[in-house]
Amino acid sequence: MNRVLRGVMCCAGAMVVGAAFAGGPIRPQASTPSDSYINGYAAAVLRYELHIHHATIVVRDGVVQVGAAGVSAQEAQRIEAAVRHVAGVRAVYVNAQAPRQEGGAAAGAPTGTNGAGTAAMTGASGANSEEPPLQAPNEKLANVSFVGWGPPDNKPVPLYREPTGAFPVGTGNLFAPLLADPRWPGMAASYQHFSPYHPISGLKDVVQVSIGDTLPFLRANLPWHMQIETGMQANVFAFFNMDTTHSDLQNTDYLVGGYAALRRKNISLLVRYYHQSSHLGDELLLNEPQYQTLRQKISYEEANAIVSFDFYHRMFRVYGGVGYLRDVEPSNLGHWRFHYGAEFHGPAFAHSGSIGFSPVAGADFKNWSQVNYDTEVSLRAGLQLSKHRFYGPQMQFLIEYYIGHDQNGQFFTDQVQFVGFGVHYYF
Repeated sequence: MNRVLRGVMCCAGAMVVGAAFAGGPIRPQASTPSDSYINGYAAAVLRYELHIHHATIVVRDGVVQVGAAGVSAQEAQRIEAAVRHVAGVRAVYVNAQAPRQEGGAAAGAPTGTNGAGTAAMTGASGANSEEPPLQAPNEKLANVSFVGWGPPDNKPVPLYREPTGAFPVGTGNLFAPLLADPRWPGMAASYQHFSPYHPISGLKDVVQVSIGDTLPFLRANLPWHMQIETGMQANVFAFFNMDTTHSDLQNTDYLVGGYAALRRKNISLLVRYYHQSSHLGDELLLNEPQYQTLRQKISYEEANAIVSFDFYHRMFRVYGGVGYLRDVEPSNLGHWRFHYGAEFHGPAFAHSGSIGFSPVAGADFKNWSQVNYDTEVSLRAGLQLSKHRFYGPQMQFLIEYYIGHDQNGQFFTDQVQFVGFGVHYYF
């Protein structure tokens, strides 16, 4: 019981650190997004989060008007709550009356929460009569989307576009985090139970902690509906033996490097170059003297590239890539590593205010030449809490299973198997 309690306390402590990171200066908000950016994400929210397939969206100076014929007052409130949290939105008006097929304004203007529509201000001033009228689907108006009909000129809604600019860029990344990758930078804490025990150290109960993030420094638009992003990844991976009196630190891995990401619609590419080094914990060296002679310095730099493809309304994702290790220590470390996997991101099945609960699952596989290309398997599944399924901060509660070579430092030659539960947070 004491071991379990210490594990829970370590997980809680790690998430407190994560909360501190979330409130700190790591990810300041970017400048106010453009109307076209707001329009694209509002359209994505309606289509894929709320499953509203016939609606009009008008954005002018951060004020969003949504025309969704036939929705109830409760549905209109859900639309308002969801769209209001899109970055840059100053006000949201929802009109439940059908838009006119010809002419300028829709039938009926937003009139507040009485009747079938709802209006909510988030810092804007002015009367409803000053807001732009809703437009019919066949009109040509800048910053208008027609969910279900497609936007003007039959161009796809920019569901994957992020705000551009230099540091600070804001939340989100062009290349989304790999859900089941045990070595993806992020804030996380997980309890792991080894079965059978760790073959070398005899570990049984472990708390694995991850502190870090992917930090974009620059994001810009490119021709052909593409965006590019550059930045850095930095992370500390540490694990603690919960079967000892003081939950001894066993090993710490440090990762730091730069990356470039490219995205065009549902295809994204990540290219990165990073350094990783491993260090045994002081408590392990003191309490297990044999490691003073068994200790190895594990250090290398890796260049890798991963391509990701989303499909079926971004519910499914597959990815794959290859990496090459250089400047390795010891010098006989293998150089080639292959990495691939698949993910599922389901639609929200429940809401608490503006927070949606979505099922997620992922399978991640790696093959490293150092261990004869044996397959390392990581499986995760659980719930994701987020305001929007595709972007912004995400918290995940995941059941975990891993079988393969140990991911921590010099223990990479050891075959391990564990089940666990983890809490993960991405900015």
